[in-house]
Amino acid sequence: MDKRKSKSITKKITVSGIVQGVGFRPFVYNIAKKHGILGTVRNIGGLVEIILQSSEEKYNDFLQDLKTNAPIGSEITGIETENINERKFDGFRIIESGNDEEISIIPPDLPVCESCERELFIGTDRRFLNPFISCMSCGARYTIIEELPYDRHNTTMRDFDMCPSCREEYTSPKNRRFHAQTISCYDCGPYLIFNNLTDANELTEKDAFEEAAKIIESGGIIAVKGIGGYHFACSPFLEDTVLKLRELKGREAKPFAIMFESVDSIREYCIVSEKEEELLKSKARPIVLLYLKNDSMAPSACQGSIYCGAFLPYTPLQVLLIKRCGPLIMTSANISNKPIIKDNQEMLSLKSPLLNGVLYNKRRIVRSVDDSVSKVMDSTPQLIRRSRGHVPYPVFCPNDKKELQIFAAGGDLKASFCLYKNGNAVMSQYFGDLEERTVLERYKASVKDLCHMLKITPDIAVCDMHPNYHSSKFAESLGIPLIYVQHHHAHIASVMAEHHLDGQVIGVAFDGTGYGTDGQIWGGEFLVCEGAEFKRAAHLRYTPILGGDASMRDAAKTAVCFLLSSNLDKYIKDERKDIIKAALKNNINTVLTSSMGRLFDAVSSLLGIRHENSYEGECAAMLEKEAVLALRKGTEPKNMAFEIKQKSDLIEIDPKPVFESLCHHRYSAGIGSLALGFHYAVADMILEVCEIIRKEQNINTVALSGGVFQNTVLMERALKILRDKHFKVYYNVSVPPNDGSIGLGQTFIGLER
Repeated sequence: MDKRKSKSITKKITVSGIVQGVGFRPFVYNIAKKHGILGTVRNIGGLVEIILQSSEEKYNDFLQDLKTNAPIGSEITGIETENINERKFDGFRIIESGNDEEISIIPPDLPVCESCERELFIGTDRRFLNPFISCMSCGARYTIIEELPYDRHNTTMRDFDMCPSCREEYTSPKNRRFHAQTISCYDCGPYLIFNNLTDANELTEKDAFEEAAKIIESGGIIAVKGIGGYHFACSPFLEDTVLKLRELKGREAKPFAIMFESVDSIREYCIVSEKEEELLKSKARPIVLLYLKNDSMAPSACQGSIYCGAFLPYTPLQVLLIKRCGPLIMTSANISNKPIIKDNQEMLSLKSPLLNGVLYNKRRIVRSVDDSVSKVMDSTPQLIRRSRGHVPYPVFCPNDKKELQIFAAGGDLKASFCLYKNGNAVMSQYFGDLEERTVLERYKASVKDLCHMLKITPDIAVCDMHPNYHSSKFAESLGIPLIYVQHHHAHIASVMAEHHLDGQVIGVAFDGTGYGTDGQIWGGEFLVCEGAEFKRAAHLRYTPILGGDASMRDAAKTAVCFLLSSNLDKYIKDERKDIIKAALKNNINTVLTSSMGRLFDAVSSLLGIRHENSYEGECAAMLEKEAVLALRKGTEPKNMAFEIKQKSDLIEIDPKPVFESLCHHRYSAGIGSLALGFHYAVADMILEVCEIIRKEQNINTVALSGGVFQNTVLMERALKILRDKHFKVYYNVSVPPNDGSIGLGQTFIGLER
């Protein structure tokens, strides 16, 4: 006999990662029993601590099981072991959780699992049609946790006493609800409630569901409480209903997200690839941007977009509603640009003739979290909005400065901050535009909340260098050392952080606006980045345009400014030409911009596609739509090109030849050919400038970031031709290419400095 293998050893194992809220302790309990191991397991802080006593052979088998068979929804990022003094154990037990200053990873919210969804429709089951069914593998997590470790008394489920039957399941090691903190049933709640907002009477449970379903089926709009806040729900097939929903939300023009029962149901309306199906079914259950293949829904549902934001139910209540009513618009319940509503009192006080009732429950939501938005691009899932299902899972940023704790403020649009500690960069949920006071208040409260949850006290703050950003002013108010970072540098740094890029990188940052180091408005930038430093290598030629938010919406006015700057006055049909020309000449409310986003706006207007942005990026999205339709038809793109000018050590990219081509051919060539030609011209220009920089500076790595790169036609064309020329190309995946990535880039630069 090998005495070493039979000798008893006692060890402490500390497991980090997503190991709370996913049934990890019951899993450890069962594999310990399987291998005949003595000891204990408990949550401690955000970690799981295992004390075990066994032979070395059994220990090795246990450790192998731990690493390879962890529960669905968990993710182990680290296992630390140490020998400890021998203890006396009479078995293996789950013991009371402990507190610790070390926090690992807070579990994101999880969708209803297959087992619970199957059980939901078993007539003899005591949870038959229960809209709150869950187990250790599914249900709310991040949105209901008040403190760590993740135990029931530290969540809003503490408001509901477990009935004897649930208690028996909760304490039974062989039950899949063993230590499931969200366990509930008809006897212990939460309960479904319907309020019609017109009288004091409320319906409960099955009556509440029936009334809500009938209202939807008759063309009404209801508010439905979800995991991270309320949704407004209605049929996507009734134009009058959809128009009422737009009025309720405050004249919003964006396409609405639509929830479907299954992927097969989605395929009736959208093109779904194998990768997109995987993304739809992923544990984050994001809204996935899919190409529409028919227009059978109400025209105002998708607002003429080529995409449908489709997603699958992720709560039992949503499963029941969709199965009963068919596909439903499920859009965040917010008014105008305000935050999503999460509290019952606020929703019930929303008295509007356009809202026909509220379907809710009394489980409190601690923090509001919108739905995440993703798409498949370059055969890779890419986040467009990082929120439910992803937050607060970190981006891992290995760095020698692990002791440094950082708050990165992000930007003001698509606001999202970042907190860094011990190699983990935790991006917050999406908030919206900080110009809206209530959004800014929620942003500030969330910084305090997440710092508390993660036990982070920032040593430094990092923010955008824009002097008027609300996020930067908040960072300044913290009274800790502050680093200012240029907006587009942060975009490229976010790609470097995601992909752990070392050395020099050619960064291509295209977006709408960002404050430049020269005080001008940047947005069409080529930067050479290394570590915390950058140098501007090239940019779109500065164009004087009329400033202010109204002008950013007015793409027709922007087009006039670009044509005037290119001396193409004769092609301007806008009756405001002389007024705009005089304003530019006299420098009245004029800004200089190198913005690629504004260039897309101008081209969209020039081609008669869209003249106004009723929401951010609308003109560019409609321009992309024409390019996509042209590709589907096999239309040849119209040849056009930018002029690349070398000016001392800075390259200037002049769009004048592109405008000349567009103006000359806009009535003789098809819109699709010109739209596609413009996209290809931008991609060709990216390649040409990158090749010049590579030749001069011997850099072969390219990072693409910024809101313009949400454009799939441009992105996939640029990737193809850059790779064909043997560039190594990287882009945002786990954070959005838009301003939702700024906080991560700021964190990277803060660490490097």
